[in-house]
Amino acid sequence: MKRLLSLLPLLFALTCVGDDDVLRVDFRERPPEMHAVDGLPSGPLISVLETAAQRLGIDLHWREAPFLRSLEDLRSGRVDLVPRVLLTEQRREYIHFLPSIGNQQLNIRFVTRPGEEGRLSRYEDLYRLSLGVKRGTAYFEPFDSDDLLNRVFASDDAQLVAMFRAGRLDTIAVLDVAPMEAQLQAMGFRDYSYAYYAHRQVLGNHFGASLKRYQSDRRELYDRLGAELERMRAEGEIALIYRRYGVLPPDETN
Repeated sequence: MKRLLSLLPLLFALTCVGDDDVLRVDFRERPPEMHAVDGLPSGPLISVLETAAQRLGIDLHWREAPFLRSLEDLRSGRVDLVPRVLLTEQRREYIHFLPSIGNQQLNIRFVTRPGEEGRLSRYEDLYRLSLGVKRGTAYFEPFDSDDLLNRVFASDDAQLVAMFRAGRLDTIAVLDVAPMEAQLQAMGFRDYSYAYYAHRQVLGNHFGASLKRYQSDRRELYDRLGAELERMRAEGEIALIYRRYGVLPPDETN
């Protein structure tokens, strides 16, 4: 017992040293950039981070989690990184954004019913519709801060589709078309279309890091990772990784 007690400080020190080079990273279903395969993270966005981390001798511990939980855990410092977090001024209060790995066309589209596409042909038409949105998602301004909109909040795509199918929503705001259509198909719902109105925007693709950890013990580690991601973008390596998955790379458009 005395021998074991004498070894405890050493064991604790070794554990702490190891933790210095371990990052806890969340992922979620956002095909084609990231998704789960047999419970494990896959996709070009996953490979980009794993490639950068491996070069720096950093181990990544992945966890699949809902986006809202990931945001809260970034705020508290329980998680280090979350892929593809859209940069907003509000999120800067608790997230340190690593350099963008590239710009992407991420237009906001609106699911509607066939034959009703013209019912929503401009922004002002939104005011007379019941509008489904995902809690915690950043869409665009002034949409995100417009208190006159009749928003109905949901936790995920499945809940939005269920409400739309039940007639509780006139339209759904969509940032990621592929995951939304995957959910529509999974629920066997095909009676939908897209409104004429869409908000066009180009946004940076950022890994969001915990600002709390950045300001305490992870600044040097996050900065090294950010510098490696910048180098990979500049040298075209990120584009090569995306093409390997058959996915359009950031900084390129259709």
